[in-house]
Formats: sequence, C-alpha cells, structure tokens
Amino acid sequence: MSGYLKIDHNSLIALGNYIRSHRIKKNIGLREMATRIGISNAYLSNLESGKHSKANPLLLKKIAEELKIDHLTLFKIIGYTNKDINDIQNELLNDNSNKTKKEKKMEQMVDYMRKFSEEEFELVEKYLELIRKK
Repeated sequence: MSGYLKIDHNSLIALGNYIRSHRIKKNIGLREMATRIGISNAYLSNLESGKHSKANPLLLKKIAEELKIDHLTLFKIIGYTNKDINDIQNELLNDNSNKTKKEKKMEQMVDYMRKFSEEEFELVEKYLELIRKK
C-alpha cells in the first residue's frame, strides 16, 4: 500500500474542505501552509479544491500534524476502513526518515506496551510517576 491512495471525487472534495476549514481556523495562509509542509501552493490549492484523484498518506500526516488534527480523521474522510487505516499506520510508522532516535524508541515502546495486561500497564505508570518525582 505504498505511494498514493486512490480516492473517489466526493471524498476528495470533503477532504479538501476539511483541510481548508481547519487551515483557515488556525489563521494559516495557503502559501504559508504549503511552505510548512513542503509542497507548492498550487498543489495544496488543488488538494483543497478536490482536484487530485490521489493522496499521499505521508502528506496527509504532515498536514494533520501542522493543523494539529488527527491524521486518522483525514483517512476516514476519504473512506478508509479501520483495516485500511491500520495498514497505512504501519506504513507511516515504518517511515522513519524525519524521526529522532528518541521518537523511534518511543514508538517501539508504545507498540510493545499495547500488549500489556492492565496490571503491567499500571506498574509502568507507577514507575513513570516515581521517575517524574526525582
């Protein structure tokens, strides 16, 4: 599932409207937003207008991070199911190009902790509280 996600026209329009409305709410101009996420003004304008038939999941994630919204919401707008989203998340997690060593380690820890029992999770919470008090 690498590369671009093919999307139907109505979903593209909904995605574009959602992105544009959140960008405007944050008082971020089109050019400024495009610069922040590393794409051209024209590309962002076309994305917001629903003129692209495909979307790059990494770009959607960058947009979501910049607008401080959940990237999963963007994936759901374009009609991806939870299984599709899990596949995309795995792909995004494997894209370590812009992550620090600390961020990569934290993601590994979170993945590992998802398998914890309630008791194990509570022990980790208590340990973290002890560390914070130092």
